[in-house]
Amino acid sequence: MAWSDEARPALKLSTSLSSEVIAKDEKASTRDLPMVIDADQLQSKGKNIIEATGNVRVRDMRNRFEADWLRYDKDTDELTAKGHVLVAREEDILRGEALRLRVDDRVGVLNSLTYEIQRIKGRKGGGQAESLRFQGRDRYALKEATYSTCPADKQDWVLKAKDMVLDYQDKVGSARQVRVEYLGTPILYTPWVDFSLDNSRKSGFLSPSYGASDKRGLELSVPWYWNIAPDKDATFTPRIMSRRGIELTGEYRYLAPEYKGQMALALLPHDSVHGDLRYHAAVTHEQQITPRLSTRIALEDVSDSTYFADLSNQISKTSLVNLPRDFALNYSGGWWNALGRLQGYLTLQDPNQFVAGLEPYQRLPQVLLNANRGDLPYGLKFDMTGEFVRFEHGDTTKAEGNRLNLYPSLSLPMEANYGYLTPKLGWHYTQYDLDRNPDAPQMLSKTRSLPLFSVDGGLIMEREWHWRGKPYTLTLEPRLYYLAVPYEDQADLPVFDSGSSDLSLTRLFSENQFVGIDRFNDANQLTLAVTSRFIEPNTGLERLRVTLGQRYYFEDQKVALPGFVASGSNVTDLLAQVSGQITDRWWLASGLQLNPDDGALVRANLGATYQAGPGRRVNADLRYINNDYAPGLNQLDISWQWPIKPRWHSLGRINYSFRDSTLVEGLLGFEYNAGCWMWRGVAQRLVTATGETSNAFYLQLELDGLTGFGPNPLDILKRNISGYLKSDEIEQP
Repeated sequence: MAWSDEARPALKLSTSLSSEVIAKDEKASTRDLPMVIDADQLQSKGKNIIEATGNVRVRDMRNRFEADWLRYDKDTDELTAKGHVLVAREEDILRGEALRLRVDDRVGVLNSLTYEIQRIKGRKGGGQAESLRFQGRDRYALKEATYSTCPADKQDWVLKAKDMVLDYQDKVGSARQVRVEYLGTPILYTPWVDFSLDNSRKSGFLSPSYGASDKRGLELSVPWYWNIAPDKDATFTPRIMSRRGIELTGEYRYLAPEYKGQMALALLPHDSVHGDLRYHAAVTHEQQITPRLSTRIALEDVSDSTYFADLSNQISKTSLVNLPRDFALNYSGGWWNALGRLQGYLTLQDPNQFVAGLEPYQRLPQVLLNANRGDLPYGLKFDMTGEFVRFEHGDTTKAEGNRLNLYPSLSLPMEANYGYLTPKLGWHYTQYDLDRNPDAPQMLSKTRSLPLFSVDGGLIMEREWHWRGKPYTLTLEPRLYYLAVPYEDQADLPVFDSGSSDLSLTRLFSENQFVGIDRFNDANQLTLAVTSRFIEPNTGLERLRVTLGQRYYFEDQKVALPGFVASGSNVTDLLAQVSGQITDRWWLASGLQLNPDDGALVRANLGATYQAGPGRRVNADLRYINNDYAPGLNQLDISWQWPIKPRWHSLGRINYSFRDSTLVEGLLGFEYNAGCWMWRGVAQRLVTATGETSNAFYLQLELDGLTGFGPNPLDILKRNISGYLKSDEIEQP
């Protein structure tokens, strides 16, 4: 058995040592080093024997000894000491009653001792032993030993072993007949254990975890870690679920200078509830084939659509809809690069609410080209994007075929410290060659050719401004963006990957209001925005940023997606955004979207963070959306980490939907940090992609410097609470 307090240690690149190594000469003889002896009485017992009595202190370049009585024989290099013996070397301090030691070889024995060892920065451990045998430099063998990272006068937890070996040369320790006691109660026994002495990777069992949920029942996972090589490792984990059965999981990782990847498999031979075999498999591989050519493979598969909803406790997994299956080649040619890929997805749907044709299109293949040159004469800049893709779909009611898109453009960026101006000309060409087009069967071949013209310009004006006696730099930054694109009827073109985009300040300055290529808007429009910033001139800290923006149409919009009608308004909604660190403790990030015709609120979010210091943080975000895609969506999301009394921290998150009167995700937990041990408890409730709820509870005891007992909720806490810190990273009780 082996222990580790890291479930997934980092891989390291395999390296070879140089044949010429410059290091300290650890083999230099102690006899050749100067030795200083202080004592109440010193006696010479022959030519090379010294006896010292009373407050004896001995120092050389490496060691320090103290005792009531000491004898040193230089011929045999043997040191004998009795009474209040202390041996100190580097970070090790040993105290005992009697010592015999060959100083140079570090071979000997110390009886009835206590010891303190601090080989890992910030972590001091120690204990007691009946005897300690020195077995060479940095290797100790202890009998009837204890170990703890707690203070010597208050050892809340202690490891007791009949025999223990600490080998700091190989950075490993081992022990026999081990018992771990917590607050005087035995919580673990094992006949044998080995462990790392420097938190490095080591084969063996990792910390077991347990938990409970309403879908899986009681859970117990016991991972076994295999440190194959510095650049390869594997983890095998049996997972026992009282309601489901036994799931076997395995993961293999590898890392090299030119490539890296991992493979994972989870297999539940028989689900007691579902009644069938269930599995999840994933493979990723990235490789730099040449300095310019690289590849990436990502494959993922599950046995059924509800696998994650039933067996995962992470909302990022339970909300998955499409699993990627992707193979890509990327070539970088300096000022241009190309990407070729085969891309598909496995779509997960609730079998009771199956919708045909929901799957995304497969891209078999897709070729992308990007090029840009900013070194042309007269300051001109050339940009080019291109794409060829074949779309395939299993639903015969959907269009299928090839699409070619080319978009070259030429711009002239002009910049000064007070502003910028960038005129741009471009040509957007798209060609379709279809195998089928159910919406327009006669249109199997179609082209679209759209010239574009735009001008993007802005000013940056600054002035000094004082508020409450403090100087600030106040900016006023207006920006104008004009875009002209002629109208072309696109109703007969298929929709492979296009959709509407949410209006945002970034999208206000985009050339196309649609996501994807299948629809390209006609435009004779002007976007106006203005930003003002309040900046501390000495630090550059942006205390506040306020932005307003809106787009104006000189002609009615005509291009729309199937089933939608183009907006007849001559202006877009008004957008506003406010953000910044308004005080030393308050951060603000808010925005709103207003309909200019009736003043109705379309979208709003009010976000704020209060942080009084590390581990004293509250995040709040109120979101409201009322459009065609999310009518009446109204959610409050609050998360926090806050001390409620010394050593105690409260943790939590509430993500509540007022529209649905539903807790989308909730988390409530605590941490208690006693210094050398910590309790961490978390209760979680989440709604899966299928609309079902899943509840789970985590309770972990972490013994500093040894291991943890119980399921580790750290990943869940970091994902749910922005700015979360472990309590032992915040304070030292």
